[in-house]
Amino acid sequence: MKWINQIKSNKFSTSVLLIAGGTAFAQIFHIAMSPIITRIYSPEEYGILTAYLTIVSILSLGAFKYEVCIPISENDETAINVLALSIGLIGIYTFAISIFLWNLGEWLLNFFDSKILMSYIFFIPIGIALSGLYKVLRQWALRSGNFNTIARTSVNQSIFGDLFKIILGVIKMGATGLIIGGIIRESAGITVLAKPLLSKNKELIKKVSLAQICWSAKRYKDFPLFNLPTHFISTLSGKLPIIFLTMIYGIHIVGFYGLAESIVRLPMKLIGNSVGDVFYSEAASFGRNQPIKLKNLSNEIIKKLCLIGLIPLLIFLTIGPTLFGIVFGSQWLEAGIYARITSVMVFFILIFAPVSRVYEVFEKQRMRLIIDVSKFSAVILVFGLSWIFKFSSYVAVVLYSIVISMIHFFIYIFAQRIMNEAIKGSIPDL
Repeated sequence: MKWINQIKSNKFSTSVLLIAGGTAFAQIFHIAMSPIITRIYSPEEYGILTAYLTIVSILSLGAFKYEVCIPISENDETAINVLALSIGLIGIYTFAISIFLWNLGEWLLNFFDSKILMSYIFFIPIGIALSGLYKVLRQWALRSGNFNTIARTSVNQSIFGDLFKIILGVIKMGATGLIIGGIIRESAGITVLAKPLLSKNKELIKKVSLAQICWSAKRYKDFPLFNLPTHFISTLSGKLPIIFLTMIYGIHIVGFYGLAESIVRLPMKLIGNSVGDVFYSEAASFGRNQPIKLKNLSNEIIKKLCLIGLIPLLIFLTIGPTLFGIVFGSQWLEAGIYARITSVMVFFILIFAPVSRVYEVFEKQRMRLIIDVSKFSAVILVFGLSWIFKFSSYVAVVLYSIVISMIHFFIYIFAQRIMNEAIKGSIPDL
């Protein structure tokens, strides 16, 4: 058929479909397993998993954002040294965080009002190390255009993660089973990603040297200086609802919110992340030299994501609570209410998040840092007011969703300005 041939001839569309295909299978499998998982585990146990993943996300500084330099490095020799730098930093950071948790873990969990996680604290550095390594190797696969391998890892993550949750739940391991399954879900695929790197780049790996690693660290110093704070603040802003919901409303409510968010974000994981990864890969290759093409591509992406995102948005808005009660069991009906509330926010994230990679392509880390600091401050304000005026958890999440939706719209507006300025300054395109 004509439209199939058009897709095959379009490198971007083919790459997106390849990654999205693997992600689609993974998410369909996850959806199929979720009703079983939610009938094995209680909302409180799911709340413990959500709190654990929140702590891991906040502490996961990984390679201090050097890993995002791998796809945009000037040449393969630089890229392989950036990869070596990234892996080394993950090892050093994991060791440091292990020492920190050994000595001050109880204080940290008390700070986040997550004392219930004390029994699971030794899982935190494991999750940090494995997820960090996966992200680094994934960036190399993006640089190599190895989208088939990336798709396979998505499938592995879903299958092994969910199956382990079910098996460990059946043998009554409780929240520990969910956490182990979560770690496997985040890190499965490391071997698959490492194999082509090690087998096809033996000569390139020999070019790794301490001098080149140090040069790479200096060359891309703006990424840890600006991207890392941006990443940390952005992650913390995204996880603040979990922290505040735990502190103000309890782990039971966190369980409902955690399930709702994971399900509502499925379109984001299925389409948004796939589009974002391929967009970054394409943008890294021609973004600076051909900004007009980059802007046209970004506008086309937003239009298509808007149409795609309307379907799940309308479903969650109209029958969210009923759907959750039927699919996951009557005890999860309340999660459907949170799904309805957060669906608008996730819609905005879906359509605007991929284009936000423009900040990295044009190295506008400072601008992104300012935006994320504003986002962090706004989220603090929302939950601070919710605590002071004793708003219900529903009202607090509504206010949070409105703020995040507005922030992502502004991220898009400023991304457009960056591309417009690049077009004006691009003499060949005038």
